[in-house]
Amino acid sequence: MSVRLSDITGFLIASRIPNLLIIAYTQFATAKFLMSISVPRIVTIDFLLLLVSTGMIGAAGYIINDYFDQKIDMINRPKKVVVGPDLRRRLALLSHIMLSTTGIAIGFYIDPMIGAVHIFSTGALFTYSIGIKRVLLLSTLTISFLTILTILLVMVFFREIHILALIYSLFGCAAVFIRETLKDIISSKGEQVFGIQSVPIIWGLRGAKLIIYVVCLAGISLLTVYLLALPNWTVRIFFGALLPIILWFIYRLVKADKIQDFKNLKAFIDIIIVGGLVSMSLV
Repeated sequence: MSVRLSDITGFLIASRIPNLLIIAYTQFATAKFLMSISVPRIVTIDFLLLLVSTGMIGAAGYIINDYFDQKIDMINRPKKVVVGPDLRRRLALLSHIMLSTTGIAIGFYIDPMIGAVHIFSTGALFTYSIGIKRVLLLSTLTISFLTILTILLVMVFFREIHILALIYSLFGCAAVFIRETLKDIISSKGEQVFGIQSVPIIWGLRGAKLIIYVVCLAGISLLTVYLLALPNWTVRIFFGALLPIILWFIYRLVKADKIQDFKNLKAFIDIIIVGGLVSMSLV
């Protein structure tokens, strides 16, 4: 099969290159700032291969999700559909297989435990795309847990457990859970047509908001305990400033009732996530 220019550009778009760079930075920052690993131990071929293999698994997950979500996306965001119009479906499936296989192989080359985690992640992402997303709450929990794995992989690689890395992984899990719930609200029109059992579809808008409130409260509690336990005033000030921002987010969520309102809140959560990543360098 000949490869067209649109296939290449479609592949790059579907792979979510900016997201992959964020994943790579998260793993580097986890090692350097949260775990205080020395630079000579980080700047190695094996650690670079960890970043590359994790990125491959992530890209494969994005592509296969777009592959199975094509019809839903044609309803929710028709102008942003890539798999089909740009990247042909057969090439999308082949790209998923090649990226997943290569990523897993590199993982086993680095460490059998890394390879095992990559197999689990690949299986979870594929199962999510074909079925898990149709199960109430399980899809959101799956994506949130896979977010934690990005950080946990670094601890597996260095064979070290650090409390800061665990705290950040929990914070990231809560933020991604909220983001995915908002995403479900935004996408509920198309997902309802194809039998997706997301929280806003089954429990309604109020139920989805209630879950976000609970997660926000848990996040605030975790953040408060973290600030009290961490003897670092720079980080205390940074995250202390984050608390009123979270409260403002909750206020805006109470008022939200239009799709655009939830799109704005989702963009705001993205900013909070990026802020959390930047804060790693302050530890």
